[in-house]
Amino acid sequence: MSRDDSAVPSGRPTILVVDDLPENIHGLLEALKDDYSILVATDGPKAVELAQGPTPPDLVLLDVKMPGMDGYEVCRRLKNSPKTCNIPILFVTIVDASGEKIRGFLLGAADFITKPFDIDEVRARVKTHLELGRLRRVLEGRVERLNEYKHAADVSNIVSRTDPAGVITYVNDAFVDTYGYAREELIGKTHHVIGDPSTPPGLIREMWSTILSGATWRGTYSNLSKSGEEVYVNNTIVPILNADGSIREFISTSVNVTYLIKQEELIRQQTTDALTGLPNRVKLMQDLGKASSRAMLGMINIDQFKAINDFYGLCNGDKVLLEIGDRLQKMAAGRASAYRIGGDLFALFSDNQGDAGGFESSIASIVNQLESVAVDCGDDKINIRVTAGICFGRDNAYTHAALALERARIERRDYLVYTDQMEIKSHYKDNIRWSQKIRNALNDGRIVPFFQPIVDNRSGKVCKHEALMRMIDEDGDVIAPTFLRAAKLSRQYAALTKAIFEQAVAVLAECAGEVTINLTVEDILDSNTVAFIDQKLAQPGIGPRVVLEITETEGIENYEEVRLFVDRMKGYGCKFAIDDFGSGYSNFVHLLRLKIDYLKIDGSIIMNIIDDPDSEAIAQVIVDAARRLGMRTVAEYVGSADIQIKAKQLGIDFSQGYYLGKPLPKPLSVGDAG
Repeated sequence: MSRDDSAVPSGRPTILVVDDLPENIHGLLEALKDDYSILVATDGPKAVELAQGPTPPDLVLLDVKMPGMDGYEVCRRLKNSPKTCNIPILFVTIVDASGEKIRGFLLGAADFITKPFDIDEVRARVKTHLELGRLRRVLEGRVERLNEYKHAADVSNIVSRTDPAGVITYVNDAFVDTYGYAREELIGKTHHVIGDPSTPPGLIREMWSTILSGATWRGTYSNLSKSGEEVYVNNTIVPILNADGSIREFISTSVNVTYLIKQEELIRQQTTDALTGLPNRVKLMQDLGKASSRAMLGMINIDQFKAINDFYGLCNGDKVLLEIGDRLQKMAAGRASAYRIGGDLFALFSDNQGDAGGFESSIASIVNQLESVAVDCGDDKINIRVTAGICFGRDNAYTHAALALERARIERRDYLVYTDQMEIKSHYKDNIRWSQKIRNALNDGRIVPFFQPIVDNRSGKVCKHEALMRMIDEDGDVIAPTFLRAAKLSRQYAALTKAIFEQAVAVLAECAGEVTINLTVEDILDSNTVAFIDQKLAQPGIGPRVVLEITETEGIENYEEVRLFVDRMKGYGCKFAIDDFGSGYSNFVHLLRLKIDYLKIDGSIIMNIIDDPDSEAIAQVIVDAARRLGMRTVAEYVGSADIQIKAKQLGIDFSQGYYLGKPLPKPLSVGDAG
């Protein structure tokens, strides 16, 4: 089925449905045709053509798996085009793996709908994203008008004015101080005088194309000072128009983000495991992201490694890890790259177009060799056993190799190669079991918050608590939230969030200080959950005592939605924290605009600040940057007195961890010694 663009009636939002299966298209058409104008494409090239036609759609429902040009390539092309980059794209897919979703969000997708889809869910998500798009356009229009006056008067930033040809007519003191030129060296010249030759020509062309059309341009790039030093700026250029619509001049305002950009680069460069010297998980994920379809991944785990640490001591445990890392590197030389991806888990990755059978044989041989020779730890000779999981192919390789490893351990096999049946059996069985457990726990009131104290490092006293989700099992065991994936698949996740939020807010009447409550992007995008949070925070005295904590990797990936949510909730007086900061893409420029109150430094950094100079350096960088941005820092996973002493020396404002206090059913009295 097809429809000519010119036949689309005006006045109703237009939705482009892209799917190579007629039955899927028919189902979506029946669900949406009464409320929206529909365009249809049955392949990727046609979808791009329609979207970039004379009347672009307001929203795209895009199938992921299509022959030829798949949905990811369609998304990439639309997001790279100025004409279509702001159109919301909702992937409709049978795949429900987090890696696939991350890939889609990195390309700019707004949401995922899993097949077989629920018609009411499709309608709700379409309506929500159309409304968000409308609100975004309204807000952008207002901001554009306000910025024409605000930026011109904001002399605290780096400000310049040019005529329509780009010749500088004015610079403020901050401009002179930043770049080291006298005014007479700048007035009458163009910005080429401070231009960095390494700036991509395409960025300059895009900037001029945008501002000459009368639109505001924003971007981050580098200039050069008179002494030749790089100066990174977050720049906004606003065209000022005459009454007839012609351009009178351009006003440029910039924020100097050199320090923050360089610290981001330092954090991203930490791709080496401090103990073994092998590439770490960050590097593996980068390599997998660039891999070909013939990639091969083996994940190798040391069985019962905790017992080795407990019996032989941590020092000998480290010697085992060093020896295994060295052996893997030597045995895989020329065939694969070795990684230590955390704890007792290693990986071998190959993308050299080798033979799958040969790779499997290599893993089997390596497993045998690792087990056949004891690790020499001086007085002790430690025999180890290992288990491996293997995956062939690039898509979702990390998850699939981990699943194969898990199945191999359950079946007591040396190794297993991933098959689709593993995922189906494992996920379906676990999901059904956990779905029922969650439902019963919600009905019985056994989804509860446990409160972990947070200590003020200046006073040494407990000043606030974090509410952590726990399930009390039917036999009384306390279960950490390992069941969240099943909750999301069974559509019970929102109920979990509401249960914890309501109980955490209720506790405020019984204790002093703030309570931190965790939220995910699913919460922020769920209009019912947001309405529930609105209702709770609107109660007298509640908002200013609540800190809403968002995981960093999720928050950054969905920046616009998070920004709108933060602005809305700050109206109630509540504060915001970014969790796990430093574990992923730590974008300080975004945090500048979000106005976050607390940065919680990732536990993998804090746990290593005593023995790993790189972790200590990263923690110091985050503390310094946060202080410059007016934020306060929290150290997570403080597990010993030495770590707490180091956290104080680094200037971290608050600490939490088992050394300072375990999560408990009731909060401690604020002011107790930590």
